[in-house]
Amino acid sequence: MPRRLRAARPFILLIGLLALWWLSALLIDAMTGKGRFLLPTPDLVWAAFVENPTYFIKGFRVTLVEVVFGLLLGAWLGLCLTIVIAVSKIVRFWLLPLLVLSQAIPVFALAPLLVQWLGWGLAPKIAMTTLILFFPVTMAFWSALRSVDRDLVDAGRVYGAERWQLLWRVYLPLALPGGLNGLKAAAAIAPIGAFIGELVGGQQVGGAYGLGYVILRELKINARTDTMMVAVVCMVILALGLYGLVSLIAARAASWSESDLKPLED
Repeated sequence: MPRRLRAARPFILLIGLLALWWLSALLIDAMTGKGRFLLPTPDLVWAAFVENPTYFIKGFRVTLVEVVFGLLLGAWLGLCLTIVIAVSKIVRFWLLPLLVLSQAIPVFALAPLLVQWLGWGLAPKIAMTTLILFFPVTMAFWSALRSVDRDLVDAGRVYGAERWQLLWRVYLPLALPGGLNGLKAAAAIAPIGAFIGELVGGQQVGGAYGLGYVILRELKINARTDTMMVAVVCMVILALGLYGLVSLIAARAASWSESDLKPLED
């Protein structure tokens, strides 16, 4: 693919999505006469944002804090658990089935319990975000560890590397890019956890509501689709921004793992 076309692809996709949104809104309005209520056009959504930008910016900040802390905590816990699984056959034997079984629990059903246990502040939203992405992050790091080239591991053993030396100087540097690729997917879905937590346990944090509660509040009190759409667009921007940031980190980690992996005999 030509470099110019690759660079212009995000803008082309954005223009295409806006055009599709606009045409869909006009079609719904022509068919039902309730387009403004069912699916407002992008200009009406922009007007709703301009009407009270502080309201949405504060909500964006609250949700951003919840998602970032949940993402960092989930990534850290996932990496730590992966290391434990990798070094202990007993833990791996008993814990891996439990991790798979944990995905059978409806995450939405845990939100009221988290609010009951952790209160109405940021904590349950961060916990919900962590739960949403903990499993995919753990599985991504575990799959990356298992895919490390066995020849490099055998070479490390030839040079006398012990188990922990192999882990820190061979397995983790080479598995980090693959694990971060899994973290990219987790970053895209991380706002879902905060959104669920805000729907169930929404409350003002620092004088502002999170975007999830903004949507619920606008539905119940004002029944304004345009303001709800503003919050939805903000959630999309948040998810794309996090995905792009983690993608950059993953790209840097890939180059680092290839250039900075030191010989085991040093």
